[in-house]
Amino acid sequence: MASEPLRAPALDAPDDIIVDWLELVAFFNEFRTSRLDLFDASIETQFELEDTGYGNEDGGFNEDFSEDIGAADAEKERIRERIENEISLRSKSCGENYPFLLSDDGEELELLADWTDQKYGAYLTCLLASHISGSPMYDFEVPQDIVLRLRNRIFQIVSTFTLSGFAQGAAASLGWPREDKATILETLRRAQERGAGFHTRNEPGPYARPAAKDGGIDVIAWRIEVVPPPTIFIYGQVASGNNWEGKPVSYHRDNFEENYMSSRPMVERSSATIMPFRILNESLWYNEHYGHGRIFERTRIPKYVADGIAIANSGLASDET
Repeated sequence: MASEPLRAPALDAPDDIIVDWLELVAFFNEFRTSRLDLFDASIETQFELEDTGYGNEDGGFNEDFSEDIGAADAEKERIRERIENEISLRSKSCGENYPFLLSDDGEELELLADWTDQKYGAYLTCLLASHISGSPMYDFEVPQDIVLRLRNRIFQIVSTFTLSGFAQGAAASLGWPREDKATILETLRRAQERGAGFHTRNEPGPYARPAAKDGGIDVIAWRIEVVPPPTIFIYGQVASGNNWEGKPVSYHRDNFEENYMSSRPMVERSSATIMPFRILNESLWYNEHYGHGRIFERTRIPKYVADGIAIANSGLASDET
């Protein structure tokens, strides 16, 4: 373990954090493997199994020791079951796009030999982006330029493909910085020409912020039909940081349409937030869906990115391809 630049999480850490750590250990490990028994020594220490006070006069162990042995074993089984359930959920949700494999005996989590294949890129991007800045797991500091590029460019690309795959159509990448340096209006005109179903203003509205970079909208996606308009139109917000709660893209939508479109999409518009994290708090998960419209997180993103890549490979013009 000393070769991995990582700090182990506490035993009472949430399941997603524990499994993230195991995945990162496998990612950094020379043999691309992490063992699930890495927590066993910590558990035994917690229950003081090496305390010499447990010996009795006959050279055996007293009752307290047996009780702690049982408690420790039960704790090991409980944590192991939690870990296996979370890995199983990730594998089932991501399918062939999940780059890790749990061994048949449940002892090792392995990074697949072909982990550099494009189909695993979305998941690994999400994993790294979840802990890229200020994470207590990393025993090193990530240079700020790498943090910004991962969050502002690479995850923007992942998010664009996510919405393209979900809409089964094209997408436009509005998030700043835009690689082609295009203005908001230039990016929207390109989307308009690709059948997005709206009309772009000749110049920003009188109340648009003069220095607006993206108008609060990071991605738009739409499903093109033979007979216009699109049947699906989605506004997306990219949330690569932890301050996403209570900040849905719908807050910006009306103002964006007023300032940058002369005619908004003539179809029901929906909204989405794309984030690299796992959300285990069920109450938070469902409540935030109500405001955000839909949330794409790490167990959902890889499948839709794969769909988006397939759509791009079919020849449909879309941003970030």
